[in-house]
Amino acid sequence: MPPTTRAQTTREAIATSAEPHHAIASEDQIEESVQQRRSTASKKNSKSSLRNRYPDTPPRFVINLSLPPEQRYLEVCAAFKQEISDLTPLFDEVVGGMLQAVPLTWLHRACRLLLRGVYDPEENKELKGISKATGVAIYLLVCFNVLLDLFMGCSSGGAAIRDGDTGVKMLHFRTLDWGMPSLRKIVVQLDFVTQDGGPIVASSLTYAGYVGVLTGVKKDLSLSLNFRPNRLEKGKWMADVKYYWHLAMVLLGRRRSISSELRRFLLPKLPKHDPKAKEKEVSWTSPKYAEILEEIKCSGRKPLKTTACYLCFSNGQETTVFEKDYSTAVVRSSNELIVITNNDLEAESANSASREQTSQYVGALREILDEAQDRRKCAGDNYNLLKETAARRHRSALVEGDDSSRLLDVEHIVRLVQMYPTTNEETHFACVMDPQEGRVVWCRRWVNPISQAWIRDHWSPTSTW
Repeated sequence: MPPTTRAQTTREAIATSAEPHHAIASEDQIEESVQQRRSTASKKNSKSSLRNRYPDTPPRFVINLSLPPEQRYLEVCAAFKQEISDLTPLFDEVVGGMLQAVPLTWLHRACRLLLRGVYDPEENKELKGISKATGVAIYLLVCFNVLLDLFMGCSSGGAAIRDGDTGVKMLHFRTLDWGMPSLRKIVVQLDFVTQDGGPIVASSLTYAGYVGVLTGVKKDLSLSLNFRPNRLEKGKWMADVKYYWHLAMVLLGRRRSISSELRRFLLPKLPKHDPKAKEKEVSWTSPKYAEILEEIKCSGRKPLKTTACYLCFSNGQETTVFEKDYSTAVVRSSNELIVITNNDLEAESANSASREQTSQYVGALREILDEAQDRRKCAGDNYNLLKETAARRHRSALVEGDDSSRLLDVEHIVRLVQMYPTTNEETHFACVMDPQEGRVVWCRRWVNPISQAWIRDHWSPTSTW
């Protein structure tokens, strides 16, 4: 079903509000709302009603990487068994929508025969454990894990804030937007440990039943993935053959998906060369920020081949964005502000008709993609506005040449990421990550789409709508 367009929702919101503003609901407001509803309705109805007005915090689960892969997600499966079982109608909607000429019965049979696993053996074992615990066929889980990153409209970026009295660091903000409402209720935060009761070594914002990484953070690294509808050589016969052959190999488990590559960057692993590693005191290892950038730049003899996407990485000192093509990448970095949504920056500058380059199978996301440029511009303009406002309030404390980024803090970035249209009708979750500390500092999910009241309360003063 096509999503409600922002233009339609915005017109309705403006019609009922003479002065849009963007105040954020405080904890006291939320608690007051809860108490009022408890006095007039059941607890269940209270929570449901509250979710219509305010987002909630995703459930958190600890994933112990020292356990056998088949056992790692049993707690998640127990909590979301019914929701994960609903992947069958999701398959019919997404994959069936892509191949409308093929009867669903034939499509299921073909996928059951061909899609028997993913590329990485460890991830494959995890999926088999999830399949056994939930009763969901493995081919459905493979489709979910391989195709999900092809359909997301998102906003990602890095923004500089104050760090202590004199320093500056960057936070990584991110929203994940998609037109599939059934996935809203299975948004989770996974905290990974390498031993029972051990410290958290990495965290991921994802969906129950998904073993790749879409959004994650560890010490000195945060990362996120955005859908990219464009390819530089799209329409060229040989380039198309290579690209779709790669996609077919990913589906058949012969190559890694991009979310599997991000998992490889984020999660630590034991050394492979030592068969007795688990019996010794060995260090879990994972790639560093600089190593990852070099690999994705595709400057080596063997470029990293992926589906087209946008990638955002930060180490807390700088944030780097990649416009990633099949075997090439355009790189941009900043130590103050950088934002990427679902448009190439060069295409925006040239006023390119991105709609013509958008793949046919993303019709349900066309509004999100068309509005991606507005989301990127609004996030940048809102950040500058927050700096200007903070500078005016602290003018007496500034001297000429001071960096006004030092006047911003975490709460400013939390406010920024919630402003409409950065958070919009299709947003499933939004988060702010601190790569220097290696943790998620703020995260909210929307079980229901944002309301007109939310839009009024979080209206972006820089929006062109």
